[in-house]
Amino acid sequence: MEGVTVRHWLKCPVRYQAWFAEKNLEECKEEHSLFALPGPSVPGLKLGNEEAATGETGREPAFQVLLDVAQFRPEEILIQVYEGWLLVKSQHGPRMDQHGFISRSFTRQYKLPDGLPVRGLSAVLCHDGILVVETRH
Repeated sequence: MEGVTVRHWLKCPVRYQAWFAEKNLEECKEEHSLFALPGPSVPGLKLGNEEAATGETGREPAFQVLLDVAQFRPEEILIQVYEGWLLVKSQHGPRMDQHGFISRSFTRQYKLPDGLPVRGLSAVLCHDGILVVETRH
């Protein structure tokens, strides 16, 4: 066979493409940070590029949550802060997929660290479907 490209069924997120370009696949085999999104209060992904992990400002986030919400439209996502808790909810009605109709919903609740300034909390929906909720020091 000549010139055959076999693609994996799971596409690589855009945020890892530059990192993979620099590495050998054998080096990536045991990198567990590639298989799951970090939980709350994780300062950032450490993939060998400190500038990418800390953002363009160079300051670590005081609180950060990453959620995969690719199945939902931005208008279907609700983010609330109430008495020291961050609540992220989303729901969509029945939609057609390859097996029939499906409706999805999820609710995530995170305890915010004590003394965290709620006014500095920001949320960004990335083009690859990752919702980033964070606040800086």
